[in-house]
Amino acid sequence: MKANNSLIAETKLGQIKGKLVNKVGIFYGVPYAKNPFTKKRRFQAPIAIEPWKETLDATAITPPVPQPGRGTKVELVGRVGDLTVNVWAPLSAMQADNKVPVMVWIPGGAFIREDAAERVYDGRRFAEQGVVVVTVNYRVGVDGFMHLKGAPDNRGILDQILALRWVRDNIQDFGGDPRQVTLFGQSAGAGSVAILLGSPKASGLYHKAIMQSPPMQAMTRTQATKVTTAFAKQHNVKATMSGISNIPLSQLVTGVVDMGNAITDRTQWGMLSWGGTAFLPVIDGDVIQISPMADLMNNGDASIPVIVGSTDQESRLYLVPDGTIDRITEDELSLFLKDLHLGCAASEVYGKAGNVSFGDIYAQAQSDYTFRMPALHIAERLSLKGNPVWKYNFAWQSPAYNGRLGAAHFVDVPFTFNTLDSQEAKDFVGTQPPDSLTHFMQTQWLHFAKTDSVDWPSYSQDVRATMQFNIKSKVMNDPNKDVRRLWQNYSF
Repeated sequence: MKANNSLIAETKLGQIKGKLVNKVGIFYGVPYAKNPFTKKRRFQAPIAIEPWKETLDATAITPPVPQPGRGTKVELVGRVGDLTVNVWAPLSAMQADNKVPVMVWIPGGAFIREDAAERVYDGRRFAEQGVVVVTVNYRVGVDGFMHLKGAPDNRGILDQILALRWVRDNIQDFGGDPRQVTLFGQSAGAGSVAILLGSPKASGLYHKAIMQSPPMQAMTRTQATKVTTAFAKQHNVKATMSGISNIPLSQLVTGVVDMGNAITDRTQWGMLSWGGTAFLPVIDGDVIQISPMADLMNNGDASIPVIVGSTDQESRLYLVPDGTIDRITEDELSLFLKDLHLGCAASEVYGKAGNVSFGDIYAQAQSDYTFRMPALHIAERLSLKGNPVWKYNFAWQSPAYNGRLGAAHFVDVPFTFNTLDSQEAKDFVGTQPPDSLTHFMQTQWLHFAKTDSVDWPSYSQDVRATMQFNIKSKVMNDPNKDVRRLWQNYSF
């Protein structure tokens, strides 16, 4: 039912009022889980929302969960309340019996931030092309991923699983087909997708997947306990649910960032000291049984089609804006390569040449460790497992920061959503990004959601076909062969 610029979705849970823009119904802040920040439900598994009687107004953007803001001064943003999703649905699909494919986006943010309603994630231009888009808010940081005795681990992932159940049970009321669900996400969102693909708890809730720059790190319970103990000590509370819950949210989110900056002792924290975040998924024997990569291989469904890839220069996002890349020394680079245990060949592959700085070399090695090689290993292993797999590299060079940002982490996201006009995008891609690239990339994602394939050859051990997304996109076979060989036996 529609009236003027609004419309009503009749759902099993109750009526939802959305707004109508260019024949797309938009519904913000639709609840799927009860408020998990109450004293009774804090640090527990999510509980499904119950039906409501009054019409729910979903016409205005709602804030995300509590988290640290992105400014130079860390401040609390977001709010406590029900966990929500946002939905963009073609009006034609809502009015027809024939339902359309669904694309469920899990936003990234290093597992300490997320905001499913950020303008750069606006799903309208996808929906205008005949799919329903759902973006998911989930718990992050302490509430989502801190290991606490008596609480389930990976609460943020459990939130995502409940959101997928909401999609299965309710998306038909928005014109979506629950039998055609594509998971897609970037960064921590892509890492979450990988975990969901390998977790029996999420089995049957999706039918294909896209992973954009997936990190595959997870902590053991021993490591996670060390983080909790150190965090509690910083705040002079006991490392218990009651102790942590007594910390005001404003201090909690500041502490999340401070903790990430504090784990720099290599002897104590190992590879965590190179990552910049202290809150990661935990190998709990339940949601994650062995590791995200091992679970993906052991438990993943070989019939699930997958797109996986990364940007060419991921870590420049973290190193260029504040000038860190110019302060990396030869000793720091050597220590990092040593900690990777890649052998003497690493010095040759990442050898200094010409005017390339130690910071540039470090940025590339860090990119490979955190995102690029996990994406490649997923493609390698899933193709051997029998999954239909398509591999890509995003190679377009952003002009931001005097051209130094390059093909950094996140630069691909506004091209994915065709939100190059958003302020978040302009900060990363400038004011004149190539429209042809966003058209081509979004078309491929849509084609995949609708048909289970894309317009370039699938990945195999024989050819290793890889789409290079750029102003003139092209397929390359086995690009960066030397780097691939260097990392081929690395255990993610």
